[in-house]
Amino acid sequence: MRNVARILPLFFLLWALALQGPLGLTFPPGTEVRLLSPDLKTLYAAWRVQEGRLLPLSPPLSPRPGQEVRLLVSEPGKKPVTLEGVADRGDLWVLLGKERVSFLKLLKELGLAPPERLWP
Repeated sequence: MRNVARILPLFFLLWALALQGPLGLTFPPGTEVRLLSPDLKTLYAAWRVQEGRLLPLSPPLSPRPGQEVRLLVSEPGKKPVTLEGVADRGDLWVLLGKERVSFLKLLKELGLAPPERLWP
């Protein structure tokens, strides 16, 4: 019984982290996502999470396929997080840990209804 009492708090911590998604991101309503050039000078696209969807704030510019980009995620009440990525025909491959993950797939896993493509 003592072992269970020791393991239970660890289990709940891991469960809570799993619910938050990668890097603790949850994309609650009001979260803003910006797609920028690596030097942060060019804004390709910006979105806001509303009603479980990622809605564009302006018409997007298309980065070249294979171009390195930065994704700035600003959740309400939290410090913004910057993720490295590579543009790929309407999607973005984001570096999470040592793996590249489709940003559209990541949004689906977090329970959002992403657009079919992030840009034309």
